[in-house]
Amino acid sequence: MSSTTGPGRLLVENRQVVFLEALATAAAVWWLASAGFGLTDTLSSPPLVAAAVAELLASGEWVPQFAATGRRIAYGFAISTVLGTAFGLLMGLYGFWEKVFQDYITVGLAFPSVFIALFAAMAFGVGDTAPTVTAGIAPFPFVAQNVYQGVNNVDTDLLEMARSFEVSRTRTLGRVVFRSVLPEWFAGVRYGFAGAWKLVTLAEAIAAEQGVGFMIQTELTRLSMTGVLAWTVLFGAVIAVFEYLVLRRIEERVFDWREQSAVAW
Repeated sequence: MSSTTGPGRLLVENRQVVFLEALATAAAVWWLASAGFGLTDTLSSPPLVAAAVAELLASGEWVPQFAATGRRIAYGFAISTVLGTAFGLLMGLYGFWEKVFQDYITVGLAFPSVFIALFAAMAFGVGDTAPTVTAGIAPFPFVAQNVYQGVNNVDTDLLEMARSFEVSRTRTLGRVVFRSVLPEWFAGVRYGFAGAWKLVTLAEAIAAEQGVGFMIQTELTRLSMTGVLAWTVLFGAVIAVFEYLVLRRIEERVFDWREQSAVAW
């Protein structure tokens, strides 16, 4: 059986190329469906959405909206990450705190996240508080649970070795526990961050006067599919840029450092 080589292999094995191929295919199908069936008013079309995105970028209207959304996510998610990490470590290191919090974390994981946005909007009304609270609450159980599982998955042989060589508890936590938990911590942070984006925009659509979610809701009230899709496409692009150029770069650098220093321990 012959194997695919050269450019052909790139087209089917490179993740970024495959993603772009799928995106181009979806856009082509969308364009053909909207034009072929006369549904441009209903479905809009890639050229119309592209023109609307270009207009938003040129006008600068997107800057204050994304700044408002980003500020709310940054404040709420920072608090959520710190608390989730602390609770996860407590649960993993001490059986008492595991008994106290585990059931609440499980309920938080199963609880419909959309309700958090709704309850925050009802409690705090229109303004910055409801979206920020949503960003602070929604990711918390995911970060806490992942850190907790990471602590439980720490190699017990390494812990026994540290005790045998009388390594201090602080050094053991830093060199063994912390480094072993990093993969699960990053997974929880990335998943929680993605959820925070979605729920903050939902909260903005319900109880805000500025932000990406508010603008999407505004376009919905105008029955403008092109406007809704333009803000959605721009929103997705910002998330993708942050994911690939920020979070993944940080993760790669951290794990490079981890691999290089593992032998020196």
